[in-house]
Amino acid sequence: MPLIELNTWPTMSTEEKKEFIYTITELTTKLLKIVPDKIQVLIKELEKENWGKAGAVAIDTTFAEKSRMVDWDTKESYHSPDSNIDGMAIIKIDIWNTFDQDIKDKWVNQLTQITSKYTHAPLDKVLIVIREMIPGNWGQSGVTGADKDFLSKSRTF
Repeated sequence: MPLIELNTWPTMSTEEKKEFIYTITELTTKLLKIVPDKIQVLIKELEKENWGKAGAVAIDTTFAEKSRMVDWDTKESYHSPDSNIDGMAIIKIDIWNTFDQDIKDKWVNQLTQITSKYTHAPLDKVLIVIREMIPGNWGQSGVTGADKDFLSKSRTF
């Protein structure tokens, strides 16, 4: 816990991926007080033709405008001509439901900034979904988080 999964366009270099994983782990360790060996980060890259928003596919030359549509009937968009979309990102986080809203708000804000930096996605193209679960729904090394000795038992190899 937690499992942090980034879905993004293939825009990051190998070095940027390493830095992203390290930075997200460091932030999560410090802000949520989670031990580093319980933080897993996955990066999944999807080609633009596999990515859509507001009914538009990212390979469309007018994707920036169409993906910012706020009214289906009028096709009104908040896009401005000088705001390119060089990346997109969705972070899905599975985590124990043990954090208050203020901490989650700070975490989401900082995750958004970091993700935007590394994926080249504008802030409005970074979506973060936190899926909370009870500790008993998380297991490692054959023991669930409901066990009072989870940390030590989960380090069995």
